[in-house]
Amino acid sequence: MMKNTLIYILGILIVLSLLVGCERGTENGVSFIGVVLENRQDYLLVEPVEGSGELASADKIVVFIGENTQLSIKGKTNAIAAEDIGAGSRVEIFYSGAIAESYPAQINSSHKIVLLEGYVFTASDENFLVKTYIEKLQFKEAEEISLYSTIEYIGEKDSIDIWSGEPYFHHIIYKNGEVFSGDFTLNILKKTELKKGEIYTIPFSKSGGFSEDDPDADFWREFYSEKTLRLPNGEYTFSAITSFTLDKEQQEKVQLKTEFTVEVN
Repeated sequence: MMKNTLIYILGILIVLSLLVGCERGTENGVSFIGVVLENRQDYLLVEPVEGSGELASADKIVVFIGENTQLSIKGKTNAIAAEDIGAGSRVEIFYSGAIAESYPAQINSSHKIVLLEGYVFTASDENFLVKTYIEKLQFKEAEEISLYSTIEYIGEKDSIDIWSGEPYFHHIIYKNGEVFSGDFTLNILKKTELKKGEIYTIPFSKSGGFSEDDPDADFWREFYSEKTLRLPNGEYTFSAITSFTLDKEQQEKVQLKTEFTVEVN
């Protein structure tokens, strides 16, 4: 009798362990921050940000939006609609802690999704993944604008050599279809090794120039004397662009670009 009881208990424990293997989490509510890759209205496909526990087991998670899921913007009480959450935006997902282990992983019940300020724009090919991060897309005149990009080698080899001038990555700002800042390249040829698994961060930096007889010379002198980016009123197009090749002969060009519009008023 005792032996049968032990076998029965062991069977229950095995079943429970299998269930735990399919879903992880606790009964207490938890949350994580992710970047929205797709919005299908009834669910979001998100990528957990670096440092979140969810990223350790799932690089992409489908988060279902139910009738009782509260949708809002951080710091505001008004509800928003699912379509207000755009691809590239950051969200905080509040859920039970249970994640179904599939691919993509799934959160079948989220009780709150909060839209955060901050956008991530991506571009990729079979070898490289580029991301550009900016806090928001609307600024006041002379307000500091902070942004940066990352590039990661995601190809099949352990590393790859790229050939370029200096720098191999540009942040270019356009206004009214013309370059406002960022198109300067030092005309040299250098080789850079990018290792697989490492993320290389490229902070925004101003580049360009002006002539002393330019009617706006005083503006440009002040603009380039400051490290921080502050812009006058207007609508600007920001482009983050790779500018390198995979060969010394400069034939296999890699030109990945993220692009977005910033309003200053």
